Amino acid sequence: MAHATSDLFTPAEAGAVAEVPMKAVYKTVAERLPKASLIQRSGQTYLTTQAVICVRLDYELPKDVPIKVRRFVFGKLKEGSSNRVEYGTTLFSYIVDARLTAKTITERLQRYRRAMKLIVEDPEVQGGAATFKGTRLLVHHIAGLLQQAIPEAELREDYPNLTQEMIEAARIYVQAHPRRGRPRKPAWRNAKPLASQLVRRRSA
Repeated sequence: MAHATSDLFTPAEAGAVAEVPMKAVYKTVAERLPKASLIQRSGQTYLTTQAVICVRLDYELPKDVPIKVRRFVFGKLKEGSSNRVEYGTTLFSYIVDARLTAKTITERLQRYRRAMKLIVEDPEVQGGAATFKGTRLLVHHIAGLLQQAIPEAELREDYPNLTQEMIEAARIYVQAHPRRGRPRKPAWRNAKPLASQLVRRRSA
């Protein structure tokens, strides 16, 4: 079955939408998701919408739920069966209802898609870095200011073109598209000082 690109998500996107730490996402992908819910394209692993739901569900399930039970449940969800899955043995039984989780992820995916429509990566604008459509505002720059606890009202005053929707889009974008590599050192780190002064400490 072919999947449209808009229906596939990188692990980082899945983590941002499901609000699950990346370490937990990779653990779920590696150990628990059905292979059919993972798509390989150009050496990159993508998750289907159903897989994103399973990532969140795996995070929500009690830690003592065995891996084999999780695999069984996620496999049934992938097969398109009821969102209420039962697993039982002579010793124990589990009933997992994924309907609320599925509804939550569906709503978050809608918000994520709306946010992505506000952001472009145009080689002619800011060297292809992510910017808000119709502006030269860098998404990572705005997100960095938000992480520094700069009030939203102050940001909108400094950047008149910035809207509340853009601010929300910046928050989720940087989670879904983290910068790669080490952060660049500030320019002043290797620069020579403009002036220097020797200060002698007065002995006690």
